[in-house]
Order: sequence, then C-alpha cells, then structure tokens
Amino acid sequence: MAPLGRLMIAAILAAGTAITARSTEPSTEFGGVAQVVDGDTIEVDGRLIQLNGIDAPELGQTCLNKNRRWRCGFDAAVALKKFVAADPVRCQSVSTEVAPELAICMVRGNDLSAIQLQKGYAVARRGVEPRYIAAEAAARRAVLGIWRGSFVLPGEWKEGKRLPTEPGEAAQVCDIKGIIDDKGQRIFYTPVDKRYDSAQVDVSRGERMFCSDDEARLAGWRRHGRP
Repeated sequence: MAPLGRLMIAAILAAGTAITARSTEPSTEFGGVAQVVDGDTIEVDGRLIQLNGIDAPELGQTCLNKNRRWRCGFDAAVALKKFVAADPVRCQSVSTEVAPELAICMVRGNDLSAIQLQKGYAVARRGVEPRYIAAEAAARRAVLGIWRGSFVLPGEWKEGKRLPTEPGEAAQVCDIKGIIDDKGQRIFYTPVDKRYDSAQVDVSRGERMFCSDDEARLAGWRRHGRP
C-alpha cells in the first residue's frame, strides 16, 4: 500500500478512536424523567445525581417540632418528588469526580436545590452561591421545614450523631438492609426475610440501612423476592 493510503487509514482510525472516547464521557448537559432517591438525590437517565449546593436530611432521619419527633428526611424526599412530578428534568453537571455526581437540575425553570432550601428541607453547603445562602436564611426566618424545631445537620447524622431520646420515647429503629446484588439491582431485606441475617451492608458500595419499607421503596429499592 502506498504511504499516502496508509496515512489516510491511520487518520480515519485516529478520528474514530477520538469520537468513541468522547461518546463514553459523561455529557455536561443531560435530562429526562427523574426518579427521586431522597431529599437531595435523584436519578436521571441512569445517572445518580447529588443536587449541587445542598444537604437534605437522610430518609431515615427524624427532627423535632415542638418536642414532637417527625420524619423530616422522608418528608424532604416526598416534597421533592411532588415538585418534580412527571415533568422532565434538565441538569448541568458540576463534577463527575465524586459519586454521586454533582449537578444543577431544573424543572419548569426552577432550580431544585433552591426549591428544597426555600421549603426548609435542606441546608446550604459551605462555599455555595449567595442565592442558596439567601434561600436557606428565608426558610429559617419563616420557620419552615427542619427550621420548625431541632435537628442534626445531615452530614453529622450520616456520621452517627442523633437527637437525644426523650424519657419514655423509643428510639427509631432502622433495621432494613439495602443491598446491591451481583446484577446491580437494589434489593432490601426486612428482619423477617430468610436472607436477612446473612446480608451485609457495605456503605462504600452505596448500600444502606432504611427505617421502613416505604423509605426503601421511595429510594428506588425493591424487596427481595417481590416485584
């Protein structure tokens, strides 16, 4: 083959390789119908997204409202799910270097991070945009959501910190195990399931504990042996 022919083939192959490499990289803009995982996490087009700039109570987390305990984490997720509804979500990736990836996501022109802050269902992370700080401050002044009483910061709750249990009040039990199986399916086990004792939760793999069946299902997990 003539040198010119070999050069042309090499150029074509190189271009094809570049196109393939670009196609496997996550797009900075994407969208679709969102599945709400919790108060600050959604799944869009198969991508697990942490809403940028906020931290919402975990699904199993409880807060106090006038000394009465309520499921603030579950309510935060429900509020987000109701707002998103079945409308398409448009996201702009902020960082894919962490898991889940960070993104700013919009529904009907509304920033989901700002909405959760405005409703009092999240706190602003450090170093975020001033508008997020202002949204949190407005919710605090209006005594909305978690600002109605006492709560543990979501980041501290994930590290094991809990609200003190009042005399005579039973501590919330979170004994449902969320396991990711060999096929990547998210399955949960209750204490009455046969494989419950042998199931081991590995937080580093994205596995977790839930406090109720509803919380597990809302997060997109299904019970072992059931549809």
